[in-house]
Amino acid sequence: MNQTIKLIRLSLGIIFLWYGMLKFFPTLSPAEELATRTIDIMFFGLINPLLSIKLLAILEVSIGIGFLFGFYTRIVTIVFIGHMICTFAPLFLLPELSFTHAPFAFTLVGQYIVKNIVFILAGILIYQNEIVAKITK
Repeated sequence: MNQTIKLIRLSLGIIFLWYGMLKFFPTLSPAEELATRTIDIMFFGLINPLLSIKLLAILEVSIGIGFLFGFYTRIVTIVFIGHMICTFAPLFLLPELSFTHAPFAFTLVGQYIVKNIVFILAGILIYQNEIVAKITK
């Protein structure tokens, strides 16, 4: 495995494990309100916010562990990219939290969301590396 890609995978693993763990403890994650409000809108209020944040925490911790230990990396990466794409939903569902002047001036929340473009590209590199590694075996 390319050492640079391995470092990218490990860094995403640390970030996701850390951010996911914060969501298990009420009010500790700065993204808690944003996440629960977004999930509430996306699922038409069918999931209790206390449950939705715990499910999100489980998802993020699982992604983090998968990346850190290299478990099922291709599957983890696909789930990760799907999750990352969903993180853009508040730009459309909660524009009042994302922009000071839509669509050009982001709030801190909007900036927090848009930086995920880099995470998605890192995930694509990890996935691509996994595919190349499988072909060359």
